[in-house]
Amino acid sequence: MRKRLRTLAGAIFWTAMAVWGGRLLTEGPRDDAGTLGKLLGFLAERESQFLIELPTAMLLRVGDTVEASGKTVGDVEALLDEDGRATPEIYGWTQMVRIRIHDRDRTTLRSGARARLLRVPEAAAWVVKTLLTEETIPRIAFEWNQAMLQHREVIFTLLTPIIRDLILDLEAHIEAELPAFLRRHEAEVKSLGEELRRGQPAERLTQLFEEEVWPIAQSKLDPIIAKISDEFWERLPLWSLTWRLAYQALPGTDNDHLQKGWLNFLNREAMPILRSHTDEIIALSRDIAAEALSRQEVHGALRDLFALLIAQPKFHVLTQDFLREVMLDNPGFQARLLERARSPDVGRALEAAAQHIEPMARRMSDVLFGTREAGITVEFAKVLRSQILLKDSQRFVLNLGQDGSPPLPDGTLIRATVEVEHAR
Repeated sequence: MRKRLRTLAGAIFWTAMAVWGGRLLTEGPRDDAGTLGKLLGFLAERESQFLIELPTAMLLRVGDTVEASGKTVGDVEALLDEDGRATPEIYGWTQMVRIRIHDRDRTTLRSGARARLLRVPEAAAWVVKTLLTEETIPRIAFEWNQAMLQHREVIFTLLTPIIRDLILDLEAHIEAELPAFLRRHEAEVKSLGEELRRGQPAERLTQLFEEEVWPIAQSKLDPIIAKISDEFWERLPLWSLTWRLAYQALPGTDNDHLQKGWLNFLNREAMPILRSHTDEIIALSRDIAAEALSRQEVHGALRDLFALLIAQPKFHVLTQDFLREVMLDNPGFQARLLERARSPDVGRALEAAAQHIEPMARRMSDVLFGTREAGITVEFAKVLRSQILLKDSQRFVLNLGQDGSPPLPDGTLIRATVEVEHAR
């Protein structure tokens, strides 16, 4: 019954509108203006126009929205040239426009009125901030936590070998490319090192090394140093080196006879001894580093040194060069990644993991983009309009001026600033 009443009411309303519209368009002139002319004149009388000047030329279009107090109150009526004349273009670069306020009684610009041109940036960061709102982030986190609680062990078992191999490939690539990179940028590295050494954190770190780190290292390294020294002394050819020194002192002999004997001892005896204790030295180094970093003074000094490092513009330039030369623009790095991605093991692991990850990804996409039943989300609609359809990419926002001050006459010039609209 209620549905029939709604249908009947709608039919009566639209029939009345059709009759009224037909009479409006077909009735003869009763006076000089006529009904249609009076209607258009009434609407025109309620409008007001103002000029807006930007600090520099911007790409604007006729029809760009004009807002005030959070509501749409008008639009851009025309683009103006340098002399303030309207141009025939509806889209172009200009520094001045004429705007139209639809209802002067509801939107009154007064003395002190200002304008802002808000532009939506074509940037991925804006898209991410627009989609990830305070409402969507907890829902996405819930989907992630739910999937990880149910399938974490299976997913980690499948993906951990891939990530491990990728890290090993990255480590091997950097190890191979780093020496050449440092040779190419030797001057920049030296300059950065000199600035760090002149800084107060570096001086403090040197003092802490002498006061804190070296006593720790000395107590831990003394036994291994004594052990290696004993082995050196047992194999040192003291008698042979003595006779070489005596022979070298004779007239007509080479001056490097003793040096050759010493280098021969280092290569044949000393280096094998050091290599046999490599594991012990590495383990001791880790113990020294761990104990030193556990001390608040050392930890604070390293943190200050790192803060000084990342504050250096030269470090940022060097980091960008490193990423570009060693990774992004490096054919060897790209080939290594492509080879790893195309390996059969990676394909099988990703296919198996997708069975658990894909349902979670689908639910997350429903939160961000919408569903077939409910339609797209408001945030995704905003992204589509501004980034894909290039709608709502910019708008003028008016500050109406001081309350109680006199209204501005039509045609008043209002200066505007240009701002980037942050994601809301």
